[in-house]
Formats: sequence, structure tokens, C-alpha cells
Amino acid sequence: MARPRPSDLLRLRPAQVDFARRGFRTEPAAARAGLEGSALAFVDGFNRELATSVAEPPDLSGIEPDRRGFAAEGAAMAAGMLDRLRVRTGPGRLGRLFVAYAENYEYLLHVGVGWTMAKLRTPLPQPVPDAGLTRWLAYDGWGFCRAFFAGPVALARWSAHRGRCGDICAIRYQGLGRSLWFRDCGRPGPIAERIGRLPAEHRTDVWSGVGLAAVYAGAVDATVYPQLVEAAGPDRPALAQGAAFAAEAHRRGGHLPAHLPGAVRALTGAGVDEAADWTWAARSGLDRHSAGPGDFQTWRRRIQRQAAFAG
Repeated sequence: MARPRPSDLLRLRPAQVDFARRGFRTEPAAARAGLEGSALAFVDGFNRELATSVAEPPDLSGIEPDRRGFAAEGAAMAAGMLDRLRVRTGPGRLGRLFVAYAENYEYLLHVGVGWTMAKLRTPLPQPVPDAGLTRWLAYDGWGFCRAFFAGPVALARWSAHRGRCGDICAIRYQGLGRSLWFRDCGRPGPIAERIGRLPAEHRTDVWSGVGLAAVYAGAVDATVYPQLVEAAGPDRPALAQGAAFAAEAHRRGGHLPAHLPGAVRALTGAGVDEAADWTWAARSGLDRHSAGPGDFQTWRRRIQRQAAFAG
């Protein structure tokens, strides 16, 4: 019997993102199906990267457009792991992936790098093509990965955090917020209850992540979005900032899912293009190769101010 290749041992299995097995909420059933579908697209992208040679990026065209960004995120995680572990090849997969897909999925690729960092406990890699302000989204991916796969004890540590931490820590809490959209199956009430137990200084970070996931992944009835705004209360600008990130991510992907216009309007008070344009206006003076995590936080705060004005 042939020995399995090292990369084969890294393959992800669909059962790893099953909501019931992870202990997530499983109702409403339609939301669970939609959100699990996005997680499965991530798994698909990860495994496609494992199956390719270092010379060519994986073909993601067969994945439905609504979820292709999740597949790109998964592929970035796999590429980063193979580069770091030097499985079968030397480094270079991640750079190749950015050349192929950054024009459409830059946000998602950086988030995927964060999954690699979380799984392998490695630092942010040297800048990849198109790196700058958006490369700090990797710490959002780090937070999402750690929270998505957390058991009760590990999840409780997010609430036990006390005192202020740095800008990177705040970005990780945004990733936690994205994970809550999945963990609580898009239900505003339970999400708000969880956030209420988190450190006060990070609640805006978490609400921005919720807004990002709620608009990018969707999977809920249109009536849920006004409920989400009400649940966010004074943190509505942070919720809107995350929604603006999602609007721009989908616009760059070249495909606008059916839920997107209504979701963006409900959370930001603006149309898709206007909300997406906020993200570019707010980058003025910040989007340089040497941009740091503090610049990323300034970017978020500028968008939140614009959202508060629009609201």
C-alpha cells in the first residue's frame, strides 16, 4: 500500500465544519444550510490548493460565484501552510495565489493567511504581492479560526480578557465577531448576548466582524437585518463598517449576491457602491506598503464615522 503524501494528511473533511458536531446553533435550518455551504466552499478551496502543483493556482471557477471568495480564503490557508511546512515544494505558493486571485479576492486571501498563522502558530509572513493596509486582515482570519474551532473553555477566554491590548488584538476580536455569525446561525439575539459578556473595549471590534459576516455570508431572511441593527444599539456604526467591508469585497469579486443590496442598505443606510466607496475614501494616506495595524484601526474608525453620519 502506497504511503499517503504529507499534503494528503492536511486535507480538510466536510464533517469538520458541521454545525451540530461543532456545537453551534442549528436553527433556523435555512440559515444553517447557507452558512455551512459557505464553510464547505472554504474546505473545497483548501483541498483544491493541496491538489495543485506549485506552478499553477487551483481552478476556482467551478465554485458558485456567491461562495468563490470563501474558496479563495481556504486556498490561501492551504498555500500558506504548504509554504511554511515546505511540503513537496519550497515557498512560493502563496505569492502565486495572490498573483492569480488578488484582483478579485484580496480581502479573502489575507484572511486565509490568518488561518495559517492560527493553525501553525506562526507570525504574519513577509509582505506578499499587493500587501499594504489590507494585509492586517490576516489577524481577523486568526481570530475567526481560533473562535470557530474553539470549545467552551477556549471560547470563554475571549470574555475573560481584561485590560486594553494593542491594535492587533482588536483586529482579532473582529474575527471573533465574524465567527459568531456562524456559531449562532445568524440570530441577532444570541449574538448580542454573547457580545454583552465580552470586554467592553472590544465590543465595537466584535460588532464590526458581525456586520462583515452578516453581509458577506448572508444566509438569513431579509427581516433579520433590521433586528441586527437594533441589537447593535450604539455600536451600529461598527456594524455598518463591517458591512461596508463586505460590500467592497463582493464588488471586487465581480458578483453581487441577491441578498447583498438589501443587507447593505439595512446595516449602512447606503447602497452597495456608496458603502463600498467609503472603504476607499477612508484609505486616503493610509494605504502604503509600510502600513501598520494602527493604520488599519484608523481605517476602520474613519469608515465608522462615515457610517454614523450616513445613519
